[in-house]
Amino acid sequence: MLSSIKNFILPKDKKISKEVFTLALPVIISNLSRVMMSIFDVAMVGRLGAEALAATGMGAMLLWGALSLVLGIRTAVQTLSSRRLGQKIYHEAGTAFHNGLIMATVYALPMSLAGWLLAKDLIPFFISDTIATPLAIKYTSIVFLSLLFSAYSFVFQGFYTGIEKTKTHMVVTISSNALNVYLNAGLIYGSSGLQTFFTDTAPALSFLYPLWQWIEFP
Repeated sequence: MLSSIKNFILPKDKKISKEVFTLALPVIISNLSRVMMSIFDVAMVGRLGAEALAATGMGAMLLWGALSLVLGIRTAVQTLSSRRLGQKIYHEAGTAFHNGLIMATVYALPMSLAGWLLAKDLIPFFISDTIATPLAIKYTSIVFLSLLFSAYSFVFQGFYTGIEKTKTHMVVTISSNALNVYLNAGLIYGSSGLQTFFTDTAPALSFLYPLWQWIEFP
């Protein structure tokens, strides 16, 4: 009995198991990076009040709803590019990537414009608050302009995962998320708010403040 369980759990081919782990680890780290970015987003926006947090949460939910179709494109690109890689038909792996970008553009570009233009009509169906509703409209209209670029990033993710270069996507994801957190801090709090934070709230981290001093954040 124990032998059967052991044979079921333990890898039968250690070489393949090692390869799976090597490919999966960068993807896991990339996903953890996204989760951490979301946590930082909530922590920073939460200091602005419950209304601001509700507004950004509503906008983010609508954006991810619009991105759901792009997740299917990502899966298709990953499947086709990995198949062509195994068949050693490398140029067709690139064709899958190219077609994925075209499909993402055809879908995301008009959807971005629709979200930007129609946020003022859509948000009141979900939020009815004198403070949160205008904030949600502004945030949603702006964040939908990023839909096209988010769609491209998912297509790139599918392609690089399919051709077994998950480390490339991991580096890009971590770098972009770090830049996101950096710009969030500057644009949410402004230069004066950051100075107050590093001086009064977290003086132990004051050595980081010069990173935001190269420009005056509003």
